[in-house]
Amino acid sequence: MIFNNSFLTAIALLCFLTLYISCNNDTVASEFPECFVGTYLNEEGSGTKSIWNLSDDGTFNGQSSTEQVFNFTGQLGTWRSTGINTAEILMIDFSFDDDGNFANTARIDIEIEFKGENCEETEGSFQLRFFEDDEDPLDVSTDTGDAIEDSFTGRKVII
Repeated sequence: MIFNNSFLTAIALLCFLTLYISCNNDTVASEFPECFVGTYLNEEGSGTKSIWNLSDDGTFNGQSSTEQVFNFTGQLGTWRSTGINTAEILMIDFSFDDDGNFANTARIDIEIEFKGENCEETEGSFQLRFFEDDEDPLDVSTDTGDAIEDSFTGRKVII
């Protein structure tokens, strides 16, 4: 059987794309349950309120009602689905002392469960750790302090 050059080129391109997509470390939006994506208004067990946004590309951003009180930045990170109605989030922020100098990097590991047909309610728990300059916030085992644990419930912002 004889194949022409355009057919062989098309097959080679298809093989390349298949290998690229399967070996690429980037998570594609189609891998996320569509209803997980959105903005959530949360309340923690401590009474703190937060706004979290889970984007369809796996990125995360958040704001906390206690940022000004405790001198820390907004939170950025990533998230991934861990099941039909569950996900995990890893977010990072920076803390400052009373003079505005860098104090540490905070890491928050979150387990979240989505409820309802449109994931309109959430609940879960998290662990907050503070990493000093000689510790790596991307490696939990380097943290020498105790984690702060709390729970939360949330609702999806829908118009």
